[in-house]
Amino acid sequence: MDLALVIQTALNGLANGALYAVIAAGFVLVYRSTSVVNFAIAEFMLIGAYLTYTMSLFFPLLLAILLALPLAFIFGVLVERGFVRPLLGRNVVAVIMATIGLAATLDGATLILWGPDQKAMGAADISQLPKEVPSLAFNLGGVFLSSKAVWSLILALPLAILLVLALKYSRYGVLLRAVSESETAALAMGINAPRVVAMAWGISAVTATIGGAFLAGAAGGGGPGHHLILLGLIVFPVAILGGFDSVPGAVVAGLIIGLIEAFSQLYLESLLPGITQAIPFLIVLLVLLFRPYGLLGQHRIERV
Repeated sequence: MDLALVIQTALNGLANGALYAVIAAGFVLVYRSTSVVNFAIAEFMLIGAYLTYTMSLFFPLLLAILLALPLAFIFGVLVERGFVRPLLGRNVVAVIMATIGLAATLDGATLILWGPDQKAMGAADISQLPKEVPSLAFNLGGVFLSSKAVWSLILALPLAILLVLALKYSRYGVLLRAVSESETAALAMGINAPRVVAMAWGISAVTATIGGAFLAGAAGGGGPGHHLILLGLIVFPVAILGGFDSVPGAVVAGLIIGLIEAFSQLYLESLLPGITQAIPFLIVLLVLLFRPYGLLGQHRIERV
């Protein structure tokens, strides 16, 4: 066994897993605050990636990502205020179908605004500032990591951990837990529950933007395109494995699935083509059969 290859595969798996963790954490945050499953999360990634692309036409990529984040937050809040809030309290099937309709609407909107072709980040040469993110690729002892993987490890992984800590110890985390337990009780205690929920959607859009921008190749090659929608489906296995109501679970599950994908690509793909894409969903099937509340989700027991 080539130890360098195993280490390289593990680090690449953690790099992708960190992006999955960030996106899934925002996805779970929305579910905790509203009990709404956001089936448009892949489109949130797509919108975020295109916002980053648009900013990268005028600014360096790192700055473009930073400028895209507040725009993504506003987009998430507007979606919650204009689309989701009027549906709260409706039949759960109606809400599910509405979010699927939102996904189709956003998908069509991106086609109208940016076209069907994949874009290249930082394609324009408008200013004298460097357009590309500094390359951090390295080869040490036979272990090669791309710049994209290194940037994911040093930005996405700490961000996922920071989000978990913020939700556990910050004032907003306390308010969110109160709203998720009972919005009525939270309102009675003077908590501005609608604002807390709107912030959850805004944060979810921000995390989706970060994941979308990196998966689209902002840190090395490629750019936004509608292939991101297929990548966005991985959020659902991550959320289910971690526990649909657990942000720490989403982070742990994202790293696990990233590692499983990387090693299945290395050892199984040549024997069973397509197994890498199938494995996360096979894991979901096993989780739903034997541990439906996931790794760190709340095991709720209802008595009737």
